[in-house]
Order: sequence, then C-alpha cells, then structure tokens
Amino acid sequence: MDLFEQSIDIPSYLCDRKDRLHPWAAVRLCQEVSEFHSKATGIGYEDLLRQNRIWIISRAYYIIYRRPEAFEKVMLSTWSRGNDGLFAFRDYRMVDAAGETLLAGTTYWPMIDFVTRKPIRLKEAMSSYEYRNEEATTHSVLERLRLPDMSQPDGQFNQRALFSLIDHAQHVNNSEYVRLAIDSMMQTEFDIDRPFSIEMNYQHETQPDDMLSVSRKQDNGATFIQISNSRGLSVAAKITPNAE
Repeated sequence: MDLFEQSIDIPSYLCDRKDRLHPWAAVRLCQEVSEFHSKATGIGYEDLLRQNRIWIISRAYYIIYRRPEAFEKVMLSTWSRGNDGLFAFRDYRMVDAAGETLLAGTTYWPMIDFVTRKPIRLKEAMSSYEYRNEEATTHSVLERLRLPDMSQPDGQFNQRALFSLIDHAQHVNNSEYVRLAIDSMMQTEFDIDRPFSIEMNYQHETQPDDMLSVSRKQDNGATFIQISNSRGLSVAAKITPNAE
C-alpha cells in the first residue's frame, strides 16, 4: 500500500473560536493517518513496541493554504517517499471537496529504541514498505534550522509539560509544539487565516513536568521560535507568512 487516504469530517472540538481547524490539530490528524498507514503495513506503534521500538519525528515542514471549517469534509492522504537509512520520509496532502489543496507537508521520522532512545537503521525495518515517488511540497529536503540570536527575543512565555501534553511515547507530542509556536505568533499581528508555512526541527524530547520556555524573534520576513527545556533546545521552528 503506497498511498493511504482517509475521509474526515472536521470535528468542531479541533477548531478554534472561528470554527476553523487549529494548525496543531491538522498536524495531529497527519500523525494519525501516519499511524494508520504504518499499522496497515506492519510497522505501527503496537507492532514496533513489541520489538522495543518506536517512531519519533525529527523534522517537519507544513504549508497551510486554508484551514477547513468545522464539519467540512476533507480527504487526508499520506505516503512514504523512502528513507536514507536513518530517516523515513513521509508526505501529506489535505484537500477539500472540490479537490483544492488545504495543507501539504513533508516530514522526517527516525526509528528509535524505546528504552535507550538510540536510533535504529531502517533498511530491514522498512523492507516491505511501498514507496511513492511524489513530493507534496517544494521543500522535500529539510535542512537543520539555524536560529538567529535569541538572547533578546521579541516575546517569551513559559509552559510546564503537564499531563495533557504527554503522549504514549512518554514525551510531549510533536503537535503540542506547533500549538506553542502558534500561540506565540498570536501575540503578534500574524494573520492565521492567510497561507503560511511552519517548519519544525525536533532536538530533545521533553519529559513530564519539565518546564518549557518559548521565545520568538522576527528575522528577514519570518518568525523564528525557540522552545527550550531543562536539557537545552527542544524545538526550533520557523513560521513564514504568505508562503508559496
């Protein structure tokens, strides 16, 4: 199965006060179809956990052209573009009933040992996976983000990693960092209803009850966001308005 598709009626509980899908919720839906696809091919969460392995996300790029409304019917698809031995490459596309693209994304996923958190080579783990030679975005190659000097941020706030932020991998879920990044942007004149891109680099996991510090800095037409925990940089993000 080289392509997995799921029809979704956007739940109102994933929407904001304007009844439009939250960006963090869009990422969470992408994560869910990833799991459905992986499970269908024998390397889903439960399959891997029996081998003491799990997937984690390392890098991501999403462009949101339009946020669908509550109860709107969309089609969300995902596929694997292969791997380089360390990262598995996975893309996404969300379209509306007319076939217009609402969201496109590309992500890098390493597989790690659940206990030691060390990476596992993917050659054998993905030997039966079917790949699709299609790029959802023009950013199919994701380099490491370089943050500007964040010593004097434009804005900053702190957030404890409370119970509700932790997922079954026992760390803050990747979509929650998107939530924090967007919350930081909403302290500015950022127009969330216009197309924008968000790029994420995940560095260090955040464990339960750790304290997160979220800093924001505008630089060269984009806003960079640094999310740190007690071990240092946890996530680097870049949000670009009016992308593509």
